[in-house]
Amino acid sequence: MAFFRRSPETFGLDIGSSGVKAVSVKESGGSYRLTSLGVAPLPPDVIADGTIKDPRTVVEAIKSAVSRAGLKGSNCTIAVCGRELIIKKVQIPEVPAKEVGDVVQLEAEHHVPFAIDEVFLDYQSIGQHNGVLDLILVAVKKSKVLEYAAVVEDAGFTPSIVDVDSFALGNQFELNNPGDRGETVALIDIGASIMKTNVVRGGSTIFARDIPFGGNNYTQAIAQQLKIPFEQAEAAKLGRDVGVRWETVVPALEAVSRELSLEVQRTFDYFASTAESERIGKIVLAGGCAQLPGLSDYLSSNWGIPVELTKPFQRIEIDPAFADEVHAAGPALAVAVGLALRRPGDKQK
Repeated sequence: MAFFRRSPETFGLDIGSSGVKAVSVKESGGSYRLTSLGVAPLPPDVIADGTIKDPRTVVEAIKSAVSRAGLKGSNCTIAVCGRELIIKKVQIPEVPAKEVGDVVQLEAEHHVPFAIDEVFLDYQSIGQHNGVLDLILVAVKKSKVLEYAAVVEDAGFTPSIVDVDSFALGNQFELNNPGDRGETVALIDIGASIMKTNVVRGGSTIFARDIPFGGNNYTQAIAQQLKIPFEQAEAAKLGRDVGVRWETVVPALEAVSRELSLEVQRTFDYFASTAESERIGKIVLAGGCAQLPGLSDYLSSNWGIPVELTKPFQRIEIDPAFADEVHAAGPALAVAVGLALRRPGDKQK
C-alpha cells in the first residue's frame, strides 16, 4: 500500500568549483542531525564559471566525497548555478491554479534569453495582490542540468532532485534562523568562481542572482602580486604557513575586496530598482571565502548594514565524528546542508 511507502533516503551533493561536498541530514520529530559528511577537493579550472571542463575528474571527486561520507544510498539532490540560469520575479494575472503553468510558459518567453524549448522552467508563488500573482520564475538550460546529472550518474548515483545553489542557501538559512522571517536578509555565498545571492523575506526568495566573481579572484591577485603558484597563493589566502608573510598578501586582498563590494553593490542597486520599498536589514555570508579575515567587517562598514557569517549547523546536531571537519569548513557547507534538507515531493507540500 502506498500509505506506508517510505520516501527514499536522499543526500545533498554540492558540486562546486573548488570541491565536492556530500552531506546527509536526518530529521526526526522536528529535530535535525548531521549523519554523514565527506569532502573531496577539485583542482582549479576543472569547473570554470559553473561549466564542467573535466568530467572524469569531477566523477572521481563525487565518488571520493560520497565514500568519505560513508553514504550507502544512491539518491541525491544536486544544484546548478551560473550563466545558463535565469531567476526573475514576474507578475501574471490571477488565474485558476490549473492554468498558472500555461500562463507562466507564455510569460517566460519575454524574460528568458534562450529558446524556450532549450530550458527547464519552474516557478514559485511568493504572493498575490489586486488580481496579480507574484512569482519567482526559474529557467535553466537543459544542457546545463544534463551536464551535471551526467557526472552524478557516471559516478553511480541518481540525481532525484535538481535545485539551485542560491535556493539551497535559503533553505538552510530558513531552518537555522526561524526568528528572522520578518526581516529582509541578503544571503551571499562566495564560492571559488561564482557568488550566489538570494534575498529572502518571510521564508521566500524575493530576488536572486549569480555573479561571476569569487574566491579565485583573491587567489589570482595574490599569485600575480607575489609571483607565486596558484596553489601556494590559495594556502596563503587561507592564512596557512607556506613561507608567505601575511602583510604581503593584504594589499591584494584589499583590492579584490573593493571589487567584490562594488559587484554586490551593483546587485543591491538592481534589487532596489525592482523592489518597491524593500530595505535589506542584514547580510549573511556563506562559502569558503566568507571566512577571509576581516572581510565581514570591511563589507559591513562599506555598506552600512550588519554582516555576519552563516551558521549552517545552528539547529542541526553534529555527530562528534564530524565536529573538526564542520568547524574547519563552517560556512562553506551551507549549500550542501540546504541540499541535504530536500526530499522528493517536498515542493508540493
